[in-house]
Amino acid sequence: MRSRTQRSLKAGNMTWLASLALLDIAMLLVFAFPSVIGATSLTLLMGMRAALMMVLPIAVLLLSGLVPHNVKAMLVYWKLKNVLPGHEAFTRYGPADPRVDMAALRKNVGALPSEPAGQNAFWYKLYRRVESETPVAGAHKMYLLWRDAAALSLPLVIALPLLLRWNGASTNAAWIAGAIFAVQYFLTAIAARHSGTRFVCNVLAIHSTKRITTPPKA
Repeated sequence: MRSRTQRSLKAGNMTWLASLALLDIAMLLVFAFPSVIGATSLTLLMGMRAALMMVLPIAVLLLSGLVPHNVKAMLVYWKLKNVLPGHEAFTRYGPADPRVDMAALRKNVGALPSEPAGQNAFWYKLYRRVESETPVAGAHKMYLLWRDAAALSLPLVIALPLLLRWNGASTNAAWIAGAIFAVQYFLTAIAARHSGTRFVCNVLAIHSTKRITTPPKA
């Protein structure tokens, strides 16, 4: 079950995801209907933008909700098993971060698991104790933002070129559009990876500097 904090962070990201969707729609229109866009007045374009920004959050929320979070993580980390960043919290990410004193971390939280599922479960317990800390909440928000952006971008790599060809666009235009969205997907996936690593390590860094005994909020 998602915590209240995660739901709040996702809601806070909605404006950015809707803006990305608006940009994608604008690029689609430029590729598919260049003559129509060129002949449309600036006032009408601004009106269309305002109307879309009212509808897009609902569409983005629906599309994002259709994809399970594990599948989104697969699209970010490009693997089928142990796809969440917490699965390697204590064997990969923590030891590689100079801010995390692993010896102090063991002293403060106890023995650290090495099996992926155990790592993720134990890391999540540590996260729940510090989820309201600014560095943790900020990194978590960025991870969710780029993860959802990557999940929304990937279908466009295939769907947009097919739509353009169906609409009569040239093969070159379809290939260029596909390449643009492939780059968008690649960049958002890499950004999600970096944000996920930062998210995991921020939790560990806090626990390595002090012993936190306050139970997580219900």
